[in-house]
Amino acid sequence: MDRDVDRAALLGTALAAVVALSFGGQGEWDWLAAATGVALLLVLAAFFRLPGGGVLTPRVRAELAAVSAVAALAATLVLAPVLQTFIAATTEAGRTCRASAAVAAGALEIDETRQRGADVAVSRGDAEGTASEALSRAAQDEQRTVLGNCLGAITSRWLWAPAAGLAGVGYALAWWLARRRRARTTRD
Repeated sequence: MDRDVDRAALLGTALAAVVALSFGGQGEWDWLAAATGVALLLVLAAFFRLPGGGVLTPRVRAELAAVSAVAALAATLVLAPVLQTFIAATTEAGRTCRASAAVAAGALEIDETRQRGADVAVSRGDAEGTASEALSRAAQDEQRTVLGNCLGAITSRWLWAPAAGLAGVGYALAWWLARRRRARTTRD
């Protein structure tokens, strides 16, 4: 019965991690993704148990690999906003994203069609203040959107590296702990 609960927790966590990673790739990675990753790791920690004493059969090793992969996906959700912040602050790609966002905002502000659109929005009462204030707010929003999309895309391209590393380390640790438990069981 315990193994069934473990498998259900593993499958549910895997599904949640895949869904979160699939939808998280749109735009900027935020701290809600990190909180989701922490919650998924807590579910795994609460329900998964290392196999008891006995031989590490191929099936048990496959289960350890599956748990390690799912834990790595969940941990990747935790790391994504941190990696994105690092990329934004320290890399050429981050500087390029900031430049792209500034250019997009500037292009929006000087676009005559957008200026006429701001005039219409203010005249209909859809935007507060003057047309130039509405256009300035729209440009700021455009800058945030372009920056978030650019940084999110770059971060998503690099997430495979920590995911693969975490999966490998997680499997090695789980395998070592299972062998250690088996050795203790055979000694007693």
